[in-house]
Amino acid sequence: MSTGGVLFDLRPLRESAAFRRIFIARTISIFGIGMLMVGVPIQVYDLTGSSPTVGLVSALEGGAAIGGMLLGGMLADRYNRKILILFARTVSGLTFVGLAINAGLENPSVPAIVVLMIVNGLIGSISIAALFAVVPTLVPKDQMVGVGALNVLSARAGAVLSPALGGLVIAAFSVAWNYWVAAVGTAITVALLSGLPSLNPPKDDHEHDGSGAPAESVAAFLRRERIVGGVMVAGIVAMLGGGVLVLVPAFAADRFEGNSVAVGVMYAATALGAAAATVTSGWLGRARKPGTVLLGALFLGFVVQALVGFTSILAVTVVLLVIVGVFGAVQEVLRYSLIQTHTPHAMLGRVNGLWSAQEVAGMSLGALVAGLFGGIFTAPEAVVWYSAAMAVLALLAGFVLRRLRTATADPDAHPVAVE
Repeated sequence: MSTGGVLFDLRPLRESAAFRRIFIARTISIFGIGMLMVGVPIQVYDLTGSSPTVGLVSALEGGAAIGGMLLGGMLADRYNRKILILFARTVSGLTFVGLAINAGLENPSVPAIVVLMIVNGLIGSISIAALFAVVPTLVPKDQMVGVGALNVLSARAGAVLSPALGGLVIAAFSVAWNYWVAAVGTAITVALLSGLPSLNPPKDDHEHDGSGAPAESVAAFLRRERIVGGVMVAGIVAMLGGGVLVLVPAFAADRFEGNSVAVGVMYAATALGAAAATVTSGWLGRARKPGTVLLGALFLGFVVQALVGFTSILAVTVVLLVIVGVFGAVQEVLRYSLIQTHTPHAMLGRVNGLWSAQEVAGMSLGALVAGLFGGIFTAPEAVVWYSAAMAVLALLAGFVLRRLRTATADPDAHPVAVE
């Protein structure tokens, strides 16, 4: 299924011009969003001096984004996906222009920032589900692992580099320039995506009700298609356990005397591990039982994460976190691949919208759970007990999700619908 080697599968980029457009546009968007994530908190804090207000703006935008992903998923299964993508990206770009103009005023408006961020979160996120729904119609199923690896790699690179780029732009010029750069980047993505072919959603094979909407709901599909449902459950467990980064500052204060360099290195370690895993992900495309590999990586990632709580040598801590990042990336790539290959095209929008919203909400919930452990135990103890609890949950999921555990790399082994 892959290139036959260890390195990740580049066939999607080589063989599909449409996917190349989507990949480049998505990467540019990731960097624009990263710059926005830096610019808005800095500006809101400068204007209000209130951390709660910064948190409120972030929460409102996050909630709108979740709603946008779910809405985008439903719309992507009913209307032309290309038009949805272009509409959502255009509106998102206009919100960046609005933020830039507002930032250039003598007295920038905080309510304007809030409204623009909510609009960007709601409308801009529609394109996320629509883009996910489009890719499996443009790339062969046996290349989905490669697509997943490329997606994870670009997301990790953007998460590391875009905040730094945003900070440099703000320091050298102003926060308004930060928004203008994001707006220009969005305009480029719109130009790229306008070159996609017409992307009408395929008709659902199930009977339609009087409104014209597909009769089968996502919940019914997930109950029927146990592989995709199992991936969703595994994703929830992964997201619940992903909040360990909340404990990093307190852990560094306890074990490394609050060394800020140690904090930065620990944060970077998981991203480094994820990058290494995606670059060497060619073997994942040849896994006979990707579901077993996914569940194994889920459990082992939490076991290694628990070991971090026992370390007091920074080099050892970093190595363990790199390994955690490797296991995390393996899960992300396989979750993506299994969802795309085992979901019929007529439901890709709704399923991907739910999956995207789940990841956003899950990370926030994971941070909350980790924070609760941090309030009960010392930071090193919290890392151990939090990770151990998640490992038990992952082990339980492995036993319960039998269909996922036995899923094969060939999607035709578990047909989901006649397309």
